[in-house]
Amino acid sequence: MSEELFLTGVTGYIGSSLLGAWLDGTGDRITVLARGKRGAGARERIDAVLADLYPGSAAGSFAARIDVVEGDVSFERLGIGRARWDELAARTTKIIHCAAAARFDLDIEKARAVNVGGTRNILELAGACGRLGTLDYIGTAYVAGKRSGLILEDELDVGQEHRNTYERSKMEAEKLVRSRLGDLPIAIMRPSIVICDSRTGRASDFNGFYRALRLYNRGMAPMIPGDPGCRIDLVPVDFVTKVIVALSSLPESRGRCYHIVAGPEKATPLSTIRDLAARHFDREPFSIIPPAVFEAQASALAGRLSEDEAKILDELRRYMPYLETDLAFDDTNTRSDTGLGAPRVEDYFSAMARYIVEHD
Repeated sequence: MSEELFLTGVTGYIGSSLLGAWLDGTGDRITVLARGKRGAGARERIDAVLADLYPGSAAGSFAARIDVVEGDVSFERLGIGRARWDELAARTTKIIHCAAAARFDLDIEKARAVNVGGTRNILELAGACGRLGTLDYIGTAYVAGKRSGLILEDELDVGQEHRNTYERSKMEAEKLVRSRLGDLPIAIMRPSIVICDSRTGRASDFNGFYRALRLYNRGMAPMIPGDPGCRIDLVPVDFVTKVIVALSSLPESRGRCYHIVAGPEKATPLSTIRDLAARHFDREPFSIIPPAVFEAQASALAGRLSEDEAKILDELRRYMPYLETDLAFDDTNTRSDTGLGAPRVEDYFSAMARYIVEHD
């Protein structure tokens, strides 16, 4: 029996992958919410997503199955008219909420407008849907913030601090979602750091890990601030998509939280990433230096850097806190309910490196 899926965040990395999975694997009709941006209308942006998913093929053949709604999750009633809202509520049977403001440097109120306000608006739509069977909320494992040790899937706010406004606002959004577990059919899914497609190596320009490797390939990141022993939880987008698809069709997932992560055994030490990068990009290994030393050297260079060099420095600073963490994510719920486990980075790093070299 086909569903009526309402999907947000389709122009993002996970959302576009989910769109492809639903088009390829189901006969469901899909309604997507998208904003106009930089002179391109919502339909034009979705057509670009389809062209990227199906290069060289008749992406237009999917048009009949996709209803594009121009709106914005952060606006009241998603920025759409009452009649359109009522029509969506009447026919929607499944919602997957992927849309998020993922930048780390946003002002907290701007981050909250999308991540908290947008989630509140989606919950309002879900409450209005008379035939809703599932609402899948895509959060982040890094709601854990500055915690250390093993993070369990059912844990959320234990008084932790956060590294940035993204983490903070996503924790607040998840608290809002959890407040509705009793009256809506919700599953919470928390990916960790999503880096590429393990089959093709395709990565997103919005991914900080990808950008750092691209800089390294260009010879522009000879040193990285961090701890060589820090274990970084990295997952490919095709694995994340496979888990979301599996959980979305599982009635037992309602009311539960799932980490979509590499997990304690498959998280990758920063030193291993250094060695893999050196081998696959055929460059001298980058140095891993203590963050305090990195900051001291950066301060000494203040005023002597070009604009591009200063941007690179800021980029590395932004991700530095994730390169000296001491935390791991438990994925017991995910493995027990789906039987799926993430591949090791070593198994697909070569595909990602090849993609970066060919597309840089």
